[in-house]
Amino acid sequence: MRFIKTIVLLLFVGYGIASAQHNISFKINGLQPGQDCILAHYYADQNRIIDTATVSNKGIVRFSGPDKLLNGVYIIVLPKKTYIEFIVPNDDQEFQITFDTTLMPSSKSVTGSLDNQVFFEFDKFAIDPGTRKRDLIEQFKKCESQECKDQIRAKSKLVDAEVDAKRLELVETYASTFTSKLLKSVIDVEIPESIQADTTGKKYEYFRKHYWDNIDLTDDGMLRTPVFKGKLEYYIGKLIVQHPDTLIPAIDELCSKIEKGGAMEIYKYVVWWNTNHHEESKIMCMDKVLHHMAKSYYCAGKCYWADSALVAKMCEHAGKIGPTLCGAVTPNMTLWDTSFVRPVTLHNIEAPVTVVVFWDHQCGHCKKEIPKLKEMYDSMKARGVEVYSVYTQADVEGWKQYIKDNKLTWLNVVDAYNKATYREDYNIISTPQVYMLDHNKMIRFKNPPAENVGRIAEIMLEEYEKNKAPKQ
Repeated sequence: MRFIKTIVLLLFVGYGIASAQHNISFKINGLQPGQDCILAHYYADQNRIIDTATVSNKGIVRFSGPDKLLNGVYIIVLPKKTYIEFIVPNDDQEFQITFDTTLMPSSKSVTGSLDNQVFFEFDKFAIDPGTRKRDLIEQFKKCESQECKDQIRAKSKLVDAEVDAKRLELVETYASTFTSKLLKSVIDVEIPESIQADTTGKKYEYFRKHYWDNIDLTDDGMLRTPVFKGKLEYYIGKLIVQHPDTLIPAIDELCSKIEKGGAMEIYKYVVWWNTNHHEESKIMCMDKVLHHMAKSYYCAGKCYWADSALVAKMCEHAGKIGPTLCGAVTPNMTLWDTSFVRPVTLHNIEAPVTVVVFWDHQCGHCKKEIPKLKEMYDSMKARGVEVYSVYTQADVEGWKQYIKDNKLTWLNVVDAYNKATYREDYNIISTPQVYMLDHNKMIRFKNPPAENVGRIAEIMLEEYEKNKAPKQ
């Protein structure tokens, strides 16, 4: 009976290992039995913890389970928070990695995984050129002549070329591996020699069009690497012109390409990142991108991960900011001057540039911005710049006194009879709020720093004069 029980137990143990969809073990020289290690993978610029395991009496740390792991770049974190990176491919998730607590590439070896064999091969290769590159950087810091700097730069380029050549060799030799995709993703797009020296924009356009060529946008595993987010940030934040009318089609093109390729985790991340990034942007008019992301993705039912509450919130916010996006004709309003007798309608103002400011004389930030706007107005009112200054609170006497004390001679208006809807129309939740309108009352700029309003008004005036000049 004891013999039979032992056989049955061994069968269950064997079945558990055989049926495991992932079975990854580590032989870590230098760790003590009983210590814990953490398994995690990259997710953009973060690390997501997957599992923990304890060092066995034989010095083995094993992570196994009935489900396949998502492919990507993983890390095993040691008790002292040091770690190494390794690859988990879609298939062949049973292998053993050996290394020691020095984490030196020379100590790393693997059995049962071609991906990690290639990954560690490049890791070991990179030691020498990495050392030479650091030495060159130190030499460059000590250069006292331009000739010295040029020589160091030339040597540095040769080292970079050496690393790229090795990377490309591995990419081509082991094209079927995830490691090949990873190594390829950090190779810059090669610009054809025929347009290397081009100054007409062909070089830029080629680079923009082929920017994603070396990144497999059909494989969600690319999101689980330390590469993807940096590539996305550079593409959207620097390579594409920072104007909403240029960014929106670029974002749509990228999202469509990813969605068609079936990498829905990358698609989710790109939609989320662009929504969040442009909501937090300090660049004027970028709420137009946020509005587009809300209307064209969340409200259009293209965000499978978003629950009804989030979708409702996004759609509500899009509705609030929609009327005052750059490029839209500003909502009209009729408010009253300080006499409470004369109504002043915004759209009736004839001016090449109209600055609309919502403010409160007791608002600390307003007290800093209003004098700057006054300086601009006093110097530019003779050229046709008008200011439609809306007081948003109820201390009318205090408002009038502030106008008098500070000699604010522009159009000062207030909702004298509590009938105006500008708070909803302009989504006023804080002050000051500044809008710069052209002669057609189209919103051109929103909330520029007060010290920049004069310079922007100058540009708008020049544009207005140019457009009204008779055609030759």
